[in-house]
Amino acid sequence: MNMFNIQREIFTKVANEVLASYPACRITNAFVYAPAEFPAVAIVLSDDDMTDNTRDSSKADNYRDVTVTVDVYSNKADGKKTEAEAIAQIVIDTLTPLNFDMRSCRPLSNLNNATTYRITATFTATVDSNGIIYKRR
Repeated sequence: MNMFNIQREIFTKVANEVLASYPACRITNAFVYAPAEFPAVAIVLSDDDMTDNTRDSSKADNYRDVTVTVDVYSNKADGKKTEAEAIAQIVIDTLTPLNFDMRSCRPLSNLNNATTYRITATFTATVDSNGIIYKRR
């Protein structure tokens, strides 16, 4: 297992927080084109790159820059925007204290299904070989 792979830890923390407020939420760790159940959240480790100039003399990578992408979907007849924003705020409130910086958070058009409201947020951090998460430099 890659010692830098923190997706399971991040997924579990975010899922637990979201499910505490939205127990019927469908949560996955893969990109979702069109969720089958709502509300839905996709939490994906979307990028994992070696941090520049952190390889030691043993040629081991000591730090990785990671990006987590989170998609929140709601299709409530009344209040889908409010529900999606509330779930997105839970995600923000969970990842920020873990040293993730939110790089973007915005609604995206769901042209394939206008009845669904979608918010996409991206978060970045640096992770060391021990799994400690740092704000990205």
